[in-house]
Amino acid sequence: MLTLLRERSFRRLWLSHSASAAATGMMPTALTLAVLDGPHGLSALGLVLGARTLGFVLGSLPGGVIADRYPRTAVLATSSAVRGGATAVVGLAAGLPVVAVCVAIGLAGAGEGTFRSAYQALVADHIDKDRLQEANAATTLSLRIWLVGGPTAAVALYAEFGRGFSLTAAALLWFGSAVLAATVPAKRTTESEQSTTMLTEFRDGLREARRHRWFLAGLGALVAWLALGEAAKYVMLPVVSRERFGSTALIGLALGAYSAGAIAGALLMSRWRPRRVGIPAMIMLGSYGLVPLSLAYASQSWVIIAACAIGGIGIEVFNIPWFTAIQREVPGHLQARISSLDFLVSYGMSPVGFALIPPMVDAAGAQSVLTTAGLLVMGSALAAMLVPGVTRFSDPRNKEVERPLVVTTG
Repeated sequence: MLTLLRERSFRRLWLSHSASAAATGMMPTALTLAVLDGPHGLSALGLVLGARTLGFVLGSLPGGVIADRYPRTAVLATSSAVRGGATAVVGLAAGLPVVAVCVAIGLAGAGEGTFRSAYQALVADHIDKDRLQEANAATTLSLRIWLVGGPTAAVALYAEFGRGFSLTAAALLWFGSAVLAATVPAKRTTESEQSTTMLTEFRDGLREARRHRWFLAGLGALVAWLALGEAAKYVMLPVVSRERFGSTALIGLALGAYSAGAIAGALLMSRWRPRRVGIPAMIMLGSYGLVPLSLAYASQSWVIIAACAIGGIGIEVFNIPWFTAIQREVPGHLQARISSLDFLVSYGMSPVGFALIPPMVDAAGAQSVLTTAGLLVMGSALAAMLVPGVTRFSDPRNKEVERPLVVTTG
């Protein structure tokens, strides 16, 4: 990773991502504090947070097509600038109507969906195939650190300077990300598709996804992980912490253990290259099922903390080879579309899980729901390994998949 960061183009790209990750880590906490201190209070919070998620989902699909259709450095810079501008409006203009706040935050969410797809494809444009895993590990490490540090920074800025300052600081970070992205050398790997419609190009992305059975199988396991395992953790961890252990201390300890595990997993995958990378990736993705199972049955808090740490390691043992495989196996001019499909389907399932788990708990009981969630997370990951190509994250039908070479620079 350190060798990669000595290369100017990747260093600037990584710094742009890091500034974006810092702002993204601050955003939910800063937004929550700003909305609660505003004239609309708690009644508006759900709408505003929902607008951000909706914006991300709606921005992911066209964002992938746009990042494949136009110069990716420009797309990256524009998406960060949009997020910065939308967030600055909310941070600086007190007393905005709820609708205006939701529109602005929805734009910021759409920018995030576009940024992720463009960034993943840009990494593949600038880094040789044999070094992609280290590049993705460096990206993940930055993201995980800021997902922990961002909320802390938002609270500290709020306590010191008041309501809108932490949102304004996030906006400035996104503007910095945009400036850094604009300095990354453009390497065009896109084909000339300007005469086709965006809908046609999206269909081309779907057609490409169907060529990679390992991708579809892994996406199915990711849906179970997010809609069941991840949602169960965030919904039930506060309940278990209060009702079983009598305080909220377990929440911070468990989430901190998860983040520490994810950082450890990123460091591990920066050096480890298993021959059949899909086997440890899917096993460790399935290990996240231990989190809801521990919430269902553990009588001691350390068991839950340990399960969250294992889950954190596991998600990065999966994520880093997964992103690397998309960059390696998918032609360069389609990569942003495949990445956007990945983000849309997998992360789009989180709100579904958050909505369904509470009524399911009311109907069937917490222990039954958590047990089922844990077993389904494990089972879906293990079952995915039966699909041809999953053990190597490479479809045997597509032995000759080459990423187009860079054809122009400028």
